[in-house]
Amino acid sequence: MKSLILIFFFLSFSIFANDLPELGSSADNLLSSKDEKRIKFEILNRVNQSNQLIDDPEINDYLNQIGKKLSIHGTKEKPDILFFIVNDSSINAFAMLGGIIGVHSGLMLAANSESELASVLSHEIAHITQKHLLRLFESQQKNSFKSYIGLAIAILAARSSPQLANSAIIISQAAGVQDALDYTRSNEKEADSIGLEILNKSGYDPKGFVDFFKTLQKFNEFVSGTAPSFLRTHPITVDRISDIQNRIKDYSFIQRANSLDFYLTKSKLKVVVGDINTLSSNFERKIATKTYFNRIAELYGLTYAYLSEKRNNEALKTFQLILKENINHPMLIELEARVLISNNNFNEAQKLYYRGLETFPNYRAFIYGLSNILIYRNQTKDAIELIKKYQSPYGEDPKLFKLLSEAYAKNGEDLLQFESLSDFFYYRYDIQAAITQMDMATKAKKGTFYDKSRVEYRLQELKREFELINI
Repeated sequence: MKSLILIFFFLSFSIFANDLPELGSSADNLLSSKDEKRIKFEILNRVNQSNQLIDDPEINDYLNQIGKKLSIHGTKEKPDILFFIVNDSSINAFAMLGGIIGVHSGLMLAANSESELASVLSHEIAHITQKHLLRLFESQQKNSFKSYIGLAIAILAARSSPQLANSAIIISQAAGVQDALDYTRSNEKEADSIGLEILNKSGYDPKGFVDFFKTLQKFNEFVSGTAPSFLRTHPITVDRISDIQNRIKDYSFIQRANSLDFYLTKSKLKVVVGDINTLSSNFERKIATKTYFNRIAELYGLTYAYLSEKRNNEALKTFQLILKENINHPMLIELEARVLISNNNFNEAQKLYYRGLETFPNYRAFIYGLSNILIYRNQTKDAIELIKKYQSPYGEDPKLFKLLSEAYAKNGEDLLQFESLSDFFYYRYDIQAAITQMDMATKAKKGTFYDKSRVEYRLQELKREFELINI
């Protein structure tokens, strides 16, 4: 529990432009790399346990591609940041210690352009590169941390249970929490300024900042989620918009068209988080009235909506309209495979995935889809070979270890099954569960001497790491 003290100092994409306090550089020395790792593990363990994490490879890869581009091209530090998406209708994003940025689904859906979305990510990246979270930690050293632990609990609990959240608020002593949030808001102006530089250097339209502020103003106030009122974001100030507009004058105009990826991802996200009872009707209405930004994306979303509603014949007919456009795009190939599978045409779907990987190597959704088909069709040897081939570029992908575990289970290879399942839990930041599975691997009857030696050694490694993180 000691590690929880340092963890959840959130810097929300909230909306204040106060003057920056004068801060020294002593914050740089507050946390060691070991501390950062402990914090990252604790945060991501809780995130992965949450039922609000959106676990879609295409949506996540799209977000991470933009985030990585901003980190690499827009910053000197080139920080290694992990981006993830939370199923939350409010328009928000937040940076956390450990180099982690969370984005609410409501924000991605509200963004009208890639530059708007990138402006928010740039802002959050700036919070990390400017060490605002460490500075917050420095400023609060003299205070009790109990209230901030409560804040973390409140934010997490609010996603699933308002009653739990209310209890957490009482524990957290809201007045102390509000002091911390006020402090973080004082860094917003600097995050805007640095974020604007990151956005411009990465080839996005700097005007995306102002455009996104205007998008927020159209909502009048942010979409209400389940979070307590003092955790909700607030209206954009006129001063903040004015400051950004003045800075934009120093940058060249960049006219950047939205990619098809942007529109397809938003359509898929609507299906993932939407109401199953109104999904298809919403897409049908927009297509009929032509009130859309991209027709292919609307047909794409409608096809997914029909699949979600088990209306497989209609999904097939709608997808035929997309095929007529002759667009070679991995997200469309993945949808075609889903349509084929829904009609029990596993053989054609399997062939499609193999062809897809030839054209788009390392495409994560294809690897998942093809592995699932091979395991389902008892082609476990091919599945294992495929997964191991792609574990190099995606070495920390827990889903691949889960699939590998399923393939070994079908083969009756208990030791390798439990070992792979241990890796699955480890890369979901649940070391205790990883230890349990690795312990089962050491006790498996089948396995070579080399296999048994390896899992016994790894079990001891996991135990040492568990003790280190829980100091």
